[in-house]
Amino acid sequence: MSQNAILFIPDISGFTEFVHHTDINHSRHIISELLELLIDSNSIGLELAEIEGDALFFYRLADEINHRNLEEQIHKMYTAFHTHLKRYEYERICHCGACSSAYNLNLKFVVHYGEIEFITVKDSKKPYGSNVIQVHRLLKNDVPINEYVIFTENVKSLANEDSSIIIEANYDFGSIKFIYNALDYLREKLPEIKPIPDDIPKHRIYSKTQIIKAPILDLYEVISNFDYRLLWVKGIDELEYEKNKVNRTGTKHQCLINKNRKVNQVTVTKTAEKGEMVYGESTTELPFTKRLNAYYILKEENDRYTKLTLEVYIDFKPFGIFMKPLMKKNFKKIISENIKELILLIDSDFKPKSQII
Repeated sequence: MSQNAILFIPDISGFTEFVHHTDINHSRHIISELLELLIDSNSIGLELAEIEGDALFFYRLADEINHRNLEEQIHKMYTAFHTHLKRYEYERICHCGACSSAYNLNLKFVVHYGEIEFITVKDSKKPYGSNVIQVHRLLKNDVPINEYVIFTENVKSLANEDSSIIIEANYDFGSIKFIYNALDYLREKLPEIKPIPDDIPKHRIYSKTQIIKAPILDLYEVISNFDYRLLWVKGIDELEYEKNKVNRTGTKHQCLINKNRKVNQVTVTKTAEKGEMVYGESTTELPFTKRLNAYYILKEENDRYTKLTLEVYIDFKPFGIFMKPLMKKNFKKIISENIKELILLIDSDFKPKSQII
């Protein structure tokens, strides 16, 4: 039986075609986070029918349209989307093409209204019919701007939309009229996001530099991607972290050491010199310390070699400063062993998962 429904598609665009494995892997995670954010921003009872690549297909059965609610929903999703990207630009630690250009991502919406039916496949009920086809066809259009919302004439009476631009387009199902409204003005209303300041403990207790035969982006990916951590860092039995998110400033993970001690850490960074990439981790759970930060500083020597410097900084608890010589000795041993393992891993036939075809 046919029922009237609002058909609503937010669609993400703006990523170029990346060829480096890190770009492909990270772009997938970034899009996944943004789609989850859009789903969580649903405030008018839309039903999620499908996740379609970089787009979401929502519907809601309705005998009438509340235009104000629809526009508020669009504004809410748009604001959440770009606030997240604005924050991500401050928090990101990776310099791959995907992460460094994520702020260029755009969001557009297509809204249609009409009769739909449902088809059931493997106990899953999906919207079906000509109006479902139409709303998807409208994702391909001649609108000359990057961010906009399309309302078909079924949603809004075009005669009352003097300030909007009316387009009549021809598709395989026939011609259809719609209006589009630009959304770029909403960017001016985004909440302020403050940059993350450098916050480095007082005492630098150890530093080591090593030239490693690996391109800078590949080495950075191995160091900052928790998927590979247990392959070269010794003394960690398990690592708990969110596997479907790109590591960035503020990301938390937990290490299990000596099979019974859990240490929580958070990703940090600090100002990099020109040509450098910096990855850091901080913890407040080591004995005699208020806080410990470890930074991996990478600088490209050429397209095959990278200079890696590892620095350890500590703020001590009262009288903890007397442990500085012992800590320095321990970190010298641990860091030397880990760098050795890192070099062995890089020199082996190891390939990141996303490079394996």
